Amino acid sequence: MFDTSLVSTSATITQVAEAFAVPESIHGMTIGGDLLPGLEALTTTSTRTATQLLASTVNLASVIPTNLTAPANLTAPAAVSPQQLVPQQVGDPTALASLTGLTLLQQLSLLQPTAISDFVAGNPEAVQQLLDSPPAAREVEVWWLALDGSAQGDLLASAPGLVGNLEGVPFGTRDSANRSYLSETIARLSGPESGSRSQALDASTQLRMLQKVSDALVTPEGAAPRSLLSLDPSGAGTASIVIGDLASADYVSILVPGMFYTVDGQMAAWTAAAQGLYDEQVAWVDQLGLGGTVATVAWIGYETPSLVNFTSLDLAYKGSDALAGAVDGLHSLRGDNQPFLSVIAHSYGSTAAMMALTDYGIDIDSIGIIGSPGSSAQLASDLGVPGDNVYVGEADWDQVKDSAFFGSDPGSASFGAHRFRVAGGTDPVTGEALLGSTGHDEYLMVGSESLRNLALVALGQGRLVTLADGSAVTKASTDYSH
Repeated sequence: MFDTSLVSTSATITQVAEAFAVPESIHGMTIGGDLLPGLEALTTTSTRTATQLLASTVNLASVIPTNLTAPANLTAPAAVSPQQLVPQQVGDPTALASLTGLTLLQQLSLLQPTAISDFVAGNPEAVQQLLDSPPAAREVEVWWLALDGSAQGDLLASAPGLVGNLEGVPFGTRDSANRSYLSETIARLSGPESGSRSQALDASTQLRMLQKVSDALVTPEGAAPRSLLSLDPSGAGTASIVIGDLASADYVSILVPGMFYTVDGQMAAWTAAAQGLYDEQVAWVDQLGLGGTVATVAWIGYETPSLVNFTSLDLAYKGSDALAGAVDGLHSLRGDNQPFLSVIAHSYGSTAAMMALTDYGIDIDSIGIIGSPGSSAQLASDLGVPGDNVYVGEADWDQVKDSAFFGSDPGSASFGAHRFRVAGGTDPVTGEALLGSTGHDEYLMVGSESLRNLALVALGQGRLVTLADGSAVTKASTDYSH
C-alpha cells in the first residue's frame, strides 16, 4: 500500500535495509541609574496581570549574579529580595536567548507581539532547543492556562511554530497554530527566490514537504475531521496528523512508523493508514456495541533512519524521547478523562516504541508490534503494558521480522507476546473474507486480517483477535459488549 515491494530474501545487513524501504513590557526600571539593555523599546503600557508577572519569576533567581559587590565608598542598601530584582529583567528580549525551558516561555509571554516575532526570527537555535528539550507537558499546561486571552493570542500570532509543537498546549490551539504556521511558511517559500543556490534548494525541499502536509490534511467527504498536531519543517521534518477528536476520544491510537518514512515521502500514505485504522475501529465499535469514539494519530514525530544510518539506534532513542513526550502531553491534557491508549508500531518504529516503554515507562494500555527488527526488552512483560496487552504480527515474506537486529525478536515464542494472524481467511465474528499480508508494508492494508486484529487490540478487545496458534473466537461463545 506504500508503493514499494519487498526486495529481500535474507536477513543480511544490506538486504534488511532494502526490506525496510517504503513510500509576552515594563517602563524604564533601572539598577544603579542605568536603563536595562533593550528596555528603551519596551516602554509601552503593559496589559499583563500581576499573576503573570509573578509566575514569570519562577526559576529566574538562578540567572541573577551572586558575585557582585558594592564599591567601597558606597553604603550597602537594605536587603532586596529576588522577587524585587527579577521583575526588572522581565521583558528584556536581549536576555532571553540565554534562557531555556519554562523560564524562556514565561519571559516570552511578557513581551509585546513584535518583540516575540523578532525573538523567534532572530534566535532559531534557542527556539529549536526549547522544542527539542521542552518543559514537562504539565508545566506547559499550567503556564498556558495562567496566561490571559491577550497573552495567548499574542503568542499564537507571533510564534505559531513554537506554540503548535508544545506538549501541554490544548490540542485545538495547537492545530490552529500549526495550520497558521503551515500556510504562512508555504506563502513565504513560494515567493521570489533569494540567497544562495543551496538556500534555494533547501527552501524548495521544505516547500514540497509542507505541501505534502497540506494535502494530507484535507478531510475526505464524510470522514472524521483532521487536525495538525505537530509540524517542524526543519531538517528531515516531523509532523503528526490526527483523525478524530484527540481531546475527547475514548480510544486513541498512535501509529509509529519505521525506516524510510518521511514527511515529504510518506505523510499522505501514513495518514491514509491512520484513516484505515480509524475506519476499522469505528466499524468494530458499532459491531460490538461498545459505544465511545475513536481518534488515530499519523505520527511522524521523529526522523526515521535511511540506508546510511539504519544500523544505529541513535534515531530510535530520539524517537522514543519524542513518543514519550507525546504520550505525556496526551495524559496531561486529558486529566481525569483518560482514553484507552494504544501504540501501533511498525518496523524500526516498534524498536523506538518499545524503548519508550522500557526507558520511560510510558503509560499505554496496549501495543501492536508489526514487522519488528528487534527489542532491547527480553520479554513482553518487561515492557510494562498492563494486562499482557502486547501483540505481535509477522508476515511470512517479511524479511525484517525474525532478524532480531536490535535485540530480542518480539515474534518469538520465548518473548511471550500474543502473536496474531495476518495471513487472511474468514473473520470468525462477521464471516467476512479477510485479506492476507505477505510483505513488510502490508500490515495496515484495508480489508486485511492484520488491520482487523490491530483495530481490536487498539479497542482493548484482544480476546477477539485471531491468534497465530490457531485459536479464534466464535460468534456464539462471545459477549461482545464487555
